[in-house]
Amino acid sequence: MTEKLKIGVMIVTFNNAEMLRSVIGAVVSQTRMPDEIVVIDNASPDNTREVVKEFQDVRYIRLAENTGSAGGFYEGLRIASENNDFVLTLDDDCDFKPDTLQNLFNGFMEVELLGKVGAVRGAGKDYLASFPTKMSLFSWRGTLISVKAIKAVGLPIKEYFLYGDDGEYSLRMSKRGYIFFWIPGCIFFNKRDNKIRSDFGGRKAEFYKDPFRLYYGFRNEINMYWKYKEWFDLLKTMSYGIKVILLSVIILKTKSLAHIKAVIDGVWDGVRSKLGKNAKYLPGVHAD
Repeated sequence: MTEKLKIGVMIVTFNNAEMLRSVIGAVVSQTRMPDEIVVIDNASPDNTREVVKEFQDVRYIRLAENTGSAGGFYEGLRIASENNDFVLTLDDDCDFKPDTLQNLFNGFMEVELLGKVGAVRGAGKDYLASFPTKMSLFSWRGTLISVKAIKAVGLPIKEYFLYGDDGEYSLRMSKRGYIFFWIPGCIFFNKRDNKIRSDFGGRKAEFYKDPFRLYYGFRNEINMYWKYKEWFDLLKTMSYGIKVILLSVIILKTKSLAHIKAVIDGVWDGVRSKLGKNAKYLPGVHAD
């Protein structure tokens, strides 16, 4: 019966052709080959199209403009859920072992008797348990999502542009009664690091290096928790915003103004649901 279930793999990419080549290579090397591979290109100015052509049977969708991760996953889930039973969501900067998809699929089959399972995700290298455990929310990288759940809750909010769209999507699923699990032995490696890390008061702390990332991260989390009346998480996010502002001043000193403004603008726009792309906060653009 499980042999008849189809798995689609979708990858969202932007201007990262070399890493994309590696990701597609990892996908086509799986012991359990996917039934469909979809690449969503957010209007990359590099040679992404040529890289995808190196592989057979990859469905390539080039968007007219950069819609961010939110717009990319919106299109990818819409397309990949048409003819499949599961969709594995990937970024263009991750790596994983050849048996990962098979293990994720087996893990889903193992936990589906435990309740209304919406998705399973690959556990990190620091995951200690040898059995699946429940998780609260999932992010896109390395998550196998049930198409039944996708059709039940709809698609991500593409107006989030960057960050938080996966958090909102999984929170929306959980509100509909779906549960999620970490699956051991399915490790996904992240090749890029966009964060500043430091010890603060004896505890490790981190925040995004770029103001535009801070803006969308805070805006969308604030909007999500405000929308669903998750007041405790809303307070935690605001407290973290204060912490980031303090860290910015301590670490970046005179260069911290753009980061401080990004946090404040993000919180304010999140509360008033001002979504979509913000011209002041696009990659390579700093707020005045």
